[in-house]
Amino acid sequence: MHWLCCNINSFTRESLDLAFLNLTQTRAEHIGKMHHQQDRDRSLAAQLLLQTLLQQQGMPAMALHRKPDGQPFLEGSSLHVSLSHSEEMVACAISSTPVGIDIEKIRPIDLRICSRFFTPEEQLYVQGNEQDSDSSRYTRFFEIWTAKEAYFKRLGTGITDLRSVNVLQLQRQCHIVDNYMIHIL
Repeated sequence: MHWLCCNINSFTRESLDLAFLNLTQTRAEHIGKMHHQQDRDRSLAAQLLLQTLLQQQGMPAMALHRKPDGQPFLEGSSLHVSLSHSEEMVACAISSTPVGIDIEKIRPIDLRICSRFFTPEEQLYVQGNEQDSDSSRYTRFFEIWTAKEAYFKRLGTGITDLRSVNVLQLQRQCHIVDNYMIHIL
């Protein structure tokens, strides 16, 4: 499994525009329908990041497609791919086995939301103890949240019942880059 993340601002306007011209027709139509330029730029940056990752692994450029359920795949390849973006950051993972990646900016959030989406064990993990700062609770919240999203991306089922899995019991990779939580499963 290999992965990369970067800030979308590391790509020039010209490189994003060129990426758009090199998309498959269906992918270009999908991105072209996005209402906000920032959303289009995130998708194009993820495309460029994927091609960079393939190149780093000595592989040729491959066309990215989406299955009817939205899961990305590489045409003519047995590789599995997962993409994610949050605000200014994008992330991409490729693997010979199913893979899921998720990235979220660590920020203040109403932690009462945990009771709706997290298992009791995950809720206790986020709460920590009395000495813990709110900042550390937010970090733990996004650790759990990104792991759950990456888990469902790996399954390819779409996000269903988030409480159905306790991610604390899964083998996972967790990274923090520039105040963004990244999870790969």
